[in-house]
Amino acid sequence: MENMLRQRDLMEIMNISRATLWRIQRNETFPKPVILMGCKRWRRGELEEWLEARRCA
Repeated sequence: MENMLRQRDLMEIMNISRATLWRIQRNETFPKPVILMGCKRWRRGELEEWLEARRCA
């Protein structure tokens, strides 16, 4: 099963605050969360692809 990340994990990986994460999530290209049992989770692979695309841009 693919690794799922919590909001706290995203903030740590990207080294950003909760407010900055909220602003980034408004970007249409940012990976959409998956709702699991009422909790938001992000797929690690999708986040890594998004980060790589930003590095190359």
